[in-house]
Amino acid sequence: MNGNSIRKRHYVNPESERGLVLFFALIALVAMMLAAVALIRSVDTNTSVAGNLAFKQSATISADSGVETAMLLLTNPALDTTVNSAANAALGYYATSSERQLTTATFTWDNTNSALATGTNIVAGKDASGNTIRFVVERMCSTTGVPIEDTCLFGQGKEGGGSLNDDDYDPGPPSPPAFSPIYRVTARVEGPKNTVSYIQAYLY
Repeated sequence: MNGNSIRKRHYVNPESERGLVLFFALIALVAMMLAAVALIRSVDTNTSVAGNLAFKQSATISADSGVETAMLLLTNPALDTTVNSAANAALGYYATSSERQLTTATFTWDNTNSALATGTNIVAGKDASGNTIRFVVERMCSTTGVPIEDTCLFGQGKEGGGSLNDDDYDPGPPSPPAFSPIYRVTARVEGPKNTVSYIQAYLY
């Protein structure tokens, strides 16, 4: 026997490798499927969030119609702003501000407690985007009757005087500024997909 080492060669049967390749291919396929599902869910979530933000922005913009309708209500000479009554409540007006939470479920936004907005392209309180707009006006007083300083909040109006465009007219000393009670307007907009938005404005 010579001193040369004998090397043994191992031959791998190609038929035995086919099962292993299939196993790794299945793992890669499952990983790709999971990645695709995650990507689809992420896109759906982003689309849903963007849609909800668009609905809420539309509802907030539509609430301006409620404030404008409230302004028209306050200029109506037939409205008795000193009393709380069922008739005034149906118009969305309250002579006193209470502790009722207008932005929660404790207040019923219906035809007996609030009023529907009116205006261009608004039919039965609903605008072209499908938003239903209601509003409530509260006089910032703790008691009914003629507003007085002890029970009401007042805003300062314009000072009196003559026309500023007439150089020959001397208005004399300015009259004392007029004071008006402050009114709080709460507008509620219910839009598509149960979107609900509130805005508040103070008028005087």
